[in-house]
Amino acid sequence: MKLKRWLYLSHRWLGIGLCLLFAMWFFTGVVMMYVHFPQLTEEERLAALPALAPERVRVPVERVLALAPEGTSIRSLRLTSVLGRPAYLLHDEGGTLYGLFADDGEVFAGFDAADALLAARTYQQVLRDVGDEEPRYLGSVDMDQWSLSRNLNDHRPLHHVALADAAGTRLYISSLTGEVVRDTDTRERVWNWLGANLHWIYSLVLRRHGELWHQVVVVLSLLGLAALVTGAVIGVLRLRIRNPYRGSDVTPYRGMMKLHHLLGLGCLLFLATFMFSGLMSMNPWGVFTSQRPFSQVQKDYRGASQAQSALPDSAPADLRAALAQYPDTREIVWQWLAGEPHLVLVAAPYQRRVVLADGREPDAFVQRARARLETVMAGAEATSATLIERYDAYYYSHHQRWRPLPVLRVKFDDDEHTWFHIDPATGELLNGLTTRGRVQRWLYNGMHSLDFTFLIQRRPLWDVIVIALSVLGLVFSVTSVHIGIRRLRHDKRRRSR
Repeated sequence: MKLKRWLYLSHRWLGIGLCLLFAMWFFTGVVMMYVHFPQLTEEERLAALPALAPERVRVPVERVLALAPEGTSIRSLRLTSVLGRPAYLLHDEGGTLYGLFADDGEVFAGFDAADALLAARTYQQVLRDVGDEEPRYLGSVDMDQWSLSRNLNDHRPLHHVALADAAGTRLYISSLTGEVVRDTDTRERVWNWLGANLHWIYSLVLRRHGELWHQVVVVLSLLGLAALVTGAVIGVLRLRIRNPYRGSDVTPYRGMMKLHHLLGLGCLLFLATFMFSGLMSMNPWGVFTSQRPFSQVQKDYRGASQAQSALPDSAPADLRAALAQYPDTREIVWQWLAGEPHLVLVAAPYQRRVVLADGREPDAFVQRARARLETVMAGAEATSATLIERYDAYYYSHHQRWRPLPVLRVKFDDDEHTWFHIDPATGELLNGLTTRGRVQRWLYNGMHSLDFTFLIQRRPLWDVIVIALSVLGLVFSVTSVHIGIRRLRHDKRRRSR
């Protein structure tokens, strides 16, 4: 009897404590389907870069390599545009950024407010969105509500600039490289207060402390699951099919309590999977963490990419010749494969060209990439290598993710049964999926966002189903809120008496 009483009390007070949170999660989830948290997508970033002018590339790339200490491993190396001028940017494995202008060799020494305003004007000019008013400098920020992402850490502090456009655009500009690294507009900022900020519990004060935020979300998800489990047990115990309560009534409750009882049992599977998958998105206790991080595999795959390594085909004359051949190029990226660098000319997210001046064939990347992976995965055998020409359950683009096609999928028989995806056009190792990663794909993306191939490739079917289920969850949550308020009022009157 005591256990049963605790069961009822636990569900009652967990429900009262979490009912508003449940309602908020379902409502904000629908908002997030159409308004994502502010980010600078690959498409937006490249669209705001001017085409590289061949005649302005006069400084050799070795000048930026010489800025890094000897033995520095390169994470990325690009020839891009900063303040409308061609510039080399080197990002090392430790997160340090180095840069210099490719037209006169001026070394980056930090960018101030005036530089940030120039970057904003250049951004507008490239996008042909220049108005009558000048951009307005809003100050330097280390972190604010729209710049919480960890991938901005290497660029902090950030310059915050407002554009005088109809969309109310605001830019975040790196103080170290002068690049626009994030943009937001009024629509995103307003709707995210009703979307991601609430859904992810993205309070700036809390999010500054990453581990604390992680634990808060995990604990709330566990409490939510406990509320559902206790409610499910009580719901089954109070249900009568063969021996109804009144006439043919299968529940002892009336009114809102009756709706809560029946709706809760009817939606139990959806409610439980929604809450459980939300917990899985946080990778609680590291259950999906790989034994060998993908970043390490990627580094080994690239091979020796020290700053002092030779870079063939990279003299200013070679770069100018490549740019003259492909005048729409926005950026040149150096890629490494087994210690050998090559150039990738980028005009748009899905428009990339490899330039090999010494006569080597880009088609050989497929064979070279597989051979390199087999070396990196020493002790494991490649069981298959398949060219994927259409998105499938494990490699797909949804919610504005950049995912090129076709890709080479190579499977290994290592302890974690790892799958790798390689861009055959450039040789870039795009991602790796262990068994744990594939399980998380279903326990999180599958259950939480319904990212099933047959749905996301048939929109608006996906939209209709997700919205319908979310509305159902919201209605159930509203019944919990009503019952909770009624219970609190009852207790207050009883205490008054």
